[in-house]
Amino acid sequence: FESLSNIGLGSGNMSSMIGIGAVSGGDAHFFEDATTPAKVRQYLDSQKEGDKLKGMKLLLAMLSKGRDIPEFFPDVVKNVVVKSIEVKKMVYIYLVHYADFDQSCREIALLSINSFQKDLAGSNPLIRGLALRVMTSIRVGDIIQIQLLAIRKCAGDSSPYVRKCAANALPKIFSMDRDQLESLQQ
Repeated sequence: FESLSNIGLGSGNMSSMIGIGAVSGGDAHFFEDATTPAKVRQYLDSQKEGDKLKGMKLLLAMLSKGRDIPEFFPDVVKNVVVKSIEVKKMVYIYLVHYADFDQSCREIALLSINSFQKDLAGSNPLIRGLALRVMTSIRVGDIIQIQLLAIRKCAGDSSPYVRKCAANALPKIFSMDRDQLESLQQ
């Protein structure tokens, strides 16, 4: 789980996070807001990138406070195709966390594999690396061969970050299926 400051959730005034003073800007209010599930879904379903960003920040704030929120999985998966790197990064963090939550989440995660494969061919190395990280975090035995192909492709990527993500993906696959050792050594 990435640090919240890396995804733009920790940029608020530190005094507001510990309850001293008010925030004139920043994102600390996402940790204090009592938003309804319907409002979060409305943000996630919006056509506006800013609303999607707000919805994802609310979800990740809830997640960081220990709330279990898998009921938003279908709403988040729909946003895997957004153009905004910031929103996409948050979507990926959420998906990694809940991709193996239950059978329903696993089935929905399988539907997003095509989007991850498209992102693996994108021009942005950050997105390519994130796509691989999410794809290999989906613990569904049916897609191991797809995951192995993605790892092989990314292991030869021109970006050091993408190659690092490929190296970090190897133990994930091995822990899922130890019979893949020979494939992973190639």
